[in-house]
Amino acid sequence: MTNIPTEELVARYKKLYTGIVSDAMDQLGLRRHLLPAYLRPLTPDMVIAGPAFTGLGEPVTDEACNDNDIRFAMLESIQPCDIPVWQTNMTDTCAHWGGLMTRSTRQAGGCGAIIDGGVRDVNDILQQGFPVFARFYSCGSSLGRWRICSFQQPIQIGEITIHPGDFMMADIDGVLAVPREHILEVLERAEDMAAREDSMGKDMEEGLGIRAAYDKYGTI
Repeated sequence: MTNIPTEELVARYKKLYTGIVSDAMDQLGLRRHLLPAYLRPLTPDMVIAGPAFTGLGEPVTDEACNDNDIRFAMLESIQPCDIPVWQTNMTDTCAHWGGLMTRSTRQAGGCGAIIDGGVRDVNDILQQGFPVFARFYSCGSSLGRWRICSFQQPIQIGEITIHPGDFMMADIDGVLAVPREHILEVLERAEDMAAREDSMGKDMEEGLGIRAAYDKYGTI
């Protein structure tokens, strides 16, 4: 954990990219951090960085099932910089995120959403300028098809367990989770690696060959 304000952590992570953060985690022995490759951004330029606000749901067959009470409570609990991260139990019959949830999360200061499921109202979300990563698109409502069970509890997406407050990062290259106890350690390692990579790239632009560059800077 760190005493650095969350806003500063978000800003510093967003100056990096997932590849360098992933490499930093590998170097620190934190190799289990990659979420499934099927999680993709709505547009290639979307970037997410911030603490995880976790949610868990399950499919239902009761057409009268309505989870609005817990849905509203969950959305009202989101704090500035939070990233809703939803585990849907691989439900593929409906959307799990949409335009109104996006609007509510933006009002609370949330920085994006990572949904292991479906998203709809995509044009609305894009107009709001809100970054969302999801598994698929669907026009179907979740009411009567899926319900939220709990929030701010540990969840699992793919092989990765995500706890509330773990630091999420996502861009066109993928999605990863930094355990909350390693947020600053990973950030500082990645920033050092990025600085060396930048110097290495400048030298190569001036003619330094790849072997000589690696001899000079080592493996980034």
